[in-house]
Amino acid sequence: MNRRLIAVPALAFAVLALTGCAGKTRGTANPAPSTAESAGETTRATADTAPRVPRPLNTASITSDACATIDASARSSLGLGEGEPRSTGNGPSCTFQESADPGNQIDVTTVTANKNGLQDVYDTKANDAYWGESQAYGYPSVFAAAVDDRKNGKCGLFVGVTDQLAVNVLVQYDNGAGASDPCSVAQKFGDAMIHTLGG
Repeated sequence: MNRRLIAVPALAFAVLALTGCAGKTRGTANPAPSTAESAGETTRATADTAPRVPRPLNTASITSDACATIDASARSSLGLGEGEPRSTGNGPSCTFQESADPGNQIDVTTVTANKNGLQDVYDTKANDAYWGESQAYGYPSVFAAAVDDRKNGKCGLFVGVTDQLAVNVLVQYDNGAGASDPCSVAQKFGDAMIHTLGG
């Protein structure tokens, strides 16, 4: 068993899903079960601060299988193998390992536990150790995580695919160029995901 697969559970406690004031959760590599939002909490509780998605994407495939976030061509261009799907408390998740180095991996979670897309990420901004707005192939995104481990090859990116749904991309690279610049790997994955979904 490679070292990465052993190390991930420990990371879950450090980076894991934070609960905001309205019971919002954060998608990460191994999200803990989240508290379900009540019907009254599915509307935005604070002022809209997140940018709107320019054109909602068809997310039917990724709300049941996060491995569908990128197609075979995108996986090949990123040097990734086929994903391994998992179910988590935050939504369907998938782990993609780098073909040349399985110690490098990307964990992707379709954060179906939250109903307000990137707005829920903006609402819990105060809990993040780093924060940076970006775009993935023209769609709004945010670099953010509860622990700043970028110097150790880890970077988190949330991408809005509809105004109600965000996808969390968590890069965990030990070796190669991605280990020194993991956020560029997350950006490339986000771009490829939007392209795969028809953006």
